[in-house]
Amino acid sequence: MPDRRKVRVGLKVIHRHRVGNRVFRRVSELVFVDGRPKALLSWIDIGGIRTPLYICELDRSKLRAPKAGVKNTYYYDATTVDPRFEDLSEEVNAPRTR
Repeated sequence: MPDRRKVRVGLKVIHRHRVGNRVFRRVSELVFVDGRPKALLSWIDIGGIRTPLYICELDRSKLRAPKAGVKNTYYYDATTVDPRFEDLSEEVNAPRTR
């Protein structure tokens, strides 16, 4: 799909996101599950049903509401970590043993 932003509906969150040793700004879909905010990082299509694949827990105290005139977009004042690469960054930073 050439433009994924058109697929997203509902709320968005702008956050700093770490993958391994790199940090960058990212826009993710934002959902609330039992009142707790979560950033949806990746989706998979299973039989035509869109299903979340990777999710980051967010700290509600670091989530800011949208500014006036900006619709459905929240800001997160912390850095999220991609769970797919968390073990990899620990291995890269670990001392080598023989």
